[in-house]
Amino acid sequence: DRNKPDLKWEEFLMRNVFSRRDFLKASAAAVLAASAAGVLTGCDGGGEQLAENEAILGDFKVQLTKVETKRESVTSGGVSTENNWVNVTTKIAYIGKGSDSVQYSRIFSATVGEKKWALEKPTGNLISGDAPLMNSKTETLVFKAPTVESYEIFEKGEPLKLKVTFFDQSIIFFLRHNKDKTVSIKKS
Repeated sequence: DRNKPDLKWEEFLMRNVFSRRDFLKASAAAVLAASAAGVLTGCDGGGEQLAENEAILGDFKVQLTKVETKRESVTSGGVSTENNWVNVTTKIAYIGKGSDSVQYSRIFSATVGEKKWALEKPTGNLISGDAPLMNSKTETLVFKAPTVESYEIFEKGEPLKLKVTFFDQSIIFFLRHNKDKTVSIKKS
């Protein structure tokens, strides 16, 4: 008997032979379920095609929206120093449940060649949650070149490798200074 409650599932499958009619019903249900899953994927953002300037890492979606370079020369006591920065406007959206707090310095790092660039801003923690005012934030990341030479290498076309890490997931964006003074973005 098919509905015998004292049989284990495996025993049920072994003892019962599917009729052609049962097989067709099960096949039709499987096809319907598979096609419905494809339609529903578009509703929740799953399988979303991401642009070169964005990535999803765990519960966070990161999008680089604007990149600017800044150069400043300061003369004091007859000594001239030059400082160079790359500013990256970044939109960070929390797409998880609950809340998270992570230090910005643990999320964002940058190098040109082997030289590490300092993250000057923002400082402190990124605090995100699934509440309306906590789920999306736009920050300008300010990376300072360690030397004038490092910045000049960047200007000549060596990419600034911006590494974004959330917990155990990372991606690297390659920011390349173009001859027309713009910066292009590609991801690894």
